Amino acid sequence: MLPLLCACQGGGPLVDGEPDVRPQAPVMRTTSAETRPGLPPAPLAPVARLATADVWLDLIAQRPSAVVTVGGRVIVDLGRPEARIHTQLKSASSWLLAREVDGVRAGLVRGRGGALELPYDGPLAPKIHATGPASDDDPDADDAPSKDSAAPAKPTPEEASSGLAMALTVRALMPDQVMTVLWDERPLANLTLTEDWARRTFSLPPDAVRAGDNRVRLHFRRTIERDGEDVAAAIQTIELGTLKAIREGPPARMRDAYYVEQAPASASGELVLPPEHGLAYYVAPPRRGRLRIEARGRGRIQVLASTDEDHRRGQKPAILLDEALRETGHEAELDLSGYGGLPVRLEVRVQGGQGVRISALQLLAPRALPVDRRTRTARDVYILGVEGARADTLFEVAKTGGFPAIERLFREALVFERAYAVAPWAIPNHAAWLSSVAPATHRTVRGTFVAPSSVLLPELLDRAGYETLAVTANADFNAERGLDQGFDRLVLRDRSHAEAHHASAVMASAIEQAGIGADPLGKPRDPRFVYVDVADPQAPYDPPRELFAGVERPEGAPLPHLTHIWVGKVRIGKLDPTSAELDYVRALYRGELLVVDRALDRLFNALQEEGSLDDAIIVLVGLHGEEFYEHSGAGHGFTLFEESMHVPLAIRAPTLLAPGRVKVPVDIIDLAPTVVDLLGLDPPVEWQGESLVPVIDDPQPPPRMVMAYTGDGSRAAIIGQHKLVSGVLAGRAGEALYDIQGNDRLLKGEAEAGIALRMLRSAMHWEGSVDDGWKRGRWGSGVNLRPSFARDFGM
Repeated sequence: MLPLLCACQGGGPLVDGEPDVRPQAPVMRTTSAETRPGLPPAPLAPVARLATADVWLDLIAQRPSAVVTVGGRVIVDLGRPEARIHTQLKSASSWLLAREVDGVRAGLVRGRGGALELPYDGPLAPKIHATGPASDDDPDADDAPSKDSAAPAKPTPEEASSGLAMALTVRALMPDQVMTVLWDERPLANLTLTEDWARRTFSLPPDAVRAGDNRVRLHFRRTIERDGEDVAAAIQTIELGTLKAIREGPPARMRDAYYVEQAPASASGELVLPPEHGLAYYVAPPRRGRLRIEARGRGRIQVLASTDEDHRRGQKPAILLDEALRETGHEAELDLSGYGGLPVRLEVRVQGGQGVRISALQLLAPRALPVDRRTRTARDVYILGVEGARADTLFEVAKTGGFPAIERLFREALVFERAYAVAPWAIPNHAAWLSSVAPATHRTVRGTFVAPSSVLLPELLDRAGYETLAVTANADFNAERGLDQGFDRLVLRDRSHAEAHHASAVMASAIEQAGIGADPLGKPRDPRFVYVDVADPQAPYDPPRELFAGVERPEGAPLPHLTHIWVGKVRIGKLDPTSAELDYVRALYRGELLVVDRALDRLFNALQEEGSLDDAIIVLVGLHGEEFYEHSGAGHGFTLFEESMHVPLAIRAPTLLAPGRVKVPVDIIDLAPTVVDLLGLDPPVEWQGESLVPVIDDPQPPPRMVMAYTGDGSRAAIIGQHKLVSGVLAGRAGEALYDIQGNDRLLKGEAEAGIALRMLRSAMHWEGSVDDGWKRGRWGSGVNLRPSFARDFGM
């Protein structure tokens, strides 16, 4: 029997009954030579490696995001808080879940209506059960009947059926209540409800049900006040199943609840599934991944796997496991190599017997983790924040030449290829990375202020004995917004002079103010933290003339110092730019990046002259990108597309980090905890971000989700190669699903990526439920919940 591995790397001590997920490397505040006289210093990068078969994702801890099945049906129990994953992604929910109504736990419809997202997939994929003709977009349907065969008779409306149905257990909260049921905005029925519980059933038309999530909207005629809320009706459960099963009535023990008992040997506890119950998980397993199960009980345990392609084609799920259980225990490891990196629906269910107790349900990813031998000690930190820096453009110019400093940085640094800003303009991002708190908490996403209670990185470093300096070209980076907290000096460059705010001049000022340079006396000094904020690569794109010599201005194109007016016209649709104009404006933009390159080169030269270059931590971070009509927009601040949100992030620290590339999504609220980790300091409890050092060291880190926000309440979440945008920016539908690899190609949602959509919706729901105080360090992220999340919220 394999040993049970804890969810932290290599197995660590328990804190509060669960694995301590903080970095377990020794924190050394002195050099290796000081601690071990006569021995050489630690290597520049970790080289010793420890082979492990690590837990990649603990599915018992992920149970709040799982869809519940009973007897082959999907059951949405609105009397449980987990039903939140089926509600719409809105800032104000239309549901009051897990409320007691005359001794029965149910969900209350707030106001006159509410909607739910309900999945028909896996064994209930519509094409598996359809009895009607193939749809027009069926890729497997013949274009025309063969001349040698008779065309099949078209079924009558009575004969045609999706083979699927839905049941609601509902009661009105006042007399003469009328309920309208809509399926994907298509009316199904108008019903008069009584104040008694009743189970209402609905057959689903064959052309209405789609694979993946379907929206059920309930609308009511009247509301009544209850506990200070206007509510319309109470709903216990919603059942999804085959037409035959729904007509037979509710399954036995439908509302029996699965639960978790704490177990000394397991941080996540022991999952108890009642008979005929199952949990369907929507995940993207790792490469060479395995599913490990340890269970005991009576009956049979099954594991089913299906993909979006299976659902689209009407192919039944693959049965990965179907074995009898034993009271003494049963252990299995299932190979998921064929699903590596592919969104998949994994259902674990019990048939017969008296239920099952699952002590381990884990996705494993065998990989070798390096031993962290980094020397944590005080050292200088220089961070260059670049407003308007697009990651793709910066990566491109670093390869094509002509940008020597940026090319050098990317060659010598650890580069995060998929780093994201948390908002499409600068001030929320300044606040987010300095405070390690998301915009939904620090509130600058709406143009307000950083709370005085927030602990900014310079405050922490000031207490640790650092000299702290900020030099900025952005007038909005100021004391009025609370962004000066912890800085000994904040220098705002004068924008009234043409060259004073250019990146090279801003950097020269920072070097002078910080006193960087050779010191012939070699006097001791305190370590420095210097933040340089430049804003050149954003409209107006007006670099020094010598930096875009030879670039011809097309007829009708704006002068460089007027490109901000051109951007405004493009954004509001008053100007449809030609390809020549776009090429010209992009050339000006690259000229602005050359100014940033010169500034970075100044810093390299000054630190080289001082002799401190290789001992320092140097960071380049983008604070938002710029759009050049990829999605009919320009500039920044108004969308959540990749060109606005995907930013460069590179950390040069040769004595701490080996040069290389990190390909998993990260966001900038993790930057401050990473710096603090590399310095050997403890992060404040208020910070929501986490150190990226474990991600850096892990060749296949567990799934991560990054989120971005706008002032109108819109949000974007990224998991893997999919992005879900919710809110005003998503358009009339309120949601839009994109394929990032396809340059933000808008997907058809359920038809193309239903599993990824459900995974994103669930993860966004959990972080959105408490985003004004989400504790990433304790709860993880929405796609990788820690055991404490379910315990803290009674799940």
